[in-house]
Amino acid sequence: MPPNYFVKPPQTTGNFSMPVNGQGGSLQGLEFAVSMPFDLFSDLLNGFGAIFSYSYTDSDIEIEGDINKVRSDSIPLPGLSKNVWNATLYYEKYGFAARIATRYRSSYIGEVTNYANDRTLRYVDSDQITDAQVSYLFQEGMLDGLQVLFQINNLTNEPYVAYVENKERVLDYQEYGTQYLFGINYRF
Repeated sequence: MPPNYFVKPPQTTGNFSMPVNGQGGSLQGLEFAVSMPFDLFSDLLNGFGAIFSYSYTDSDIEIEGDINKVRSDSIPLPGLSKNVWNATLYYEKYGFAARIATRYRSSYIGEVTNYANDRTLRYVDSDQITDAQVSYLFQEGMLDGLQVLFQINNLTNEPYVAYVENKERVLDYQEYGTQYLFGINYRF
């Protein structure tokens, strides 16, 4: 059989590293959610309501190798906040809908790819993002099925902040700004 000139021999010099699975860890928590239409309390509150949720997560993993010179060998699972809550207040009646929602996320360890395409860990600061929306759905006449809506995302312009070891060593500070969106939907 003739030699295959299109296959390169493997490189035998240089350093090579890759992510590896560790020996496991622990993950536990609880979640609580409630949806409450306010007409349960009075017919005068028909259309008003609230949705609340809270989650608590406790995790622990062992870091294999030198991923970022993390101070301890044991860290929470990257990407998981210990505390997260959501709160939404709404009104929906006669085609009109309005809602305001807030999400809080406690600080966490984030895992990102750095400039050399290696995994690296960053401490990410907590944030609280608030969004609002109003809409109207036409329910009769020639505009029946047409909905117009207006949304505001990140109402308070909450930044994303990542740091190393302590909050004085900021690595990444980004303000995404407040977004204003207008939309039209049509339902047949």
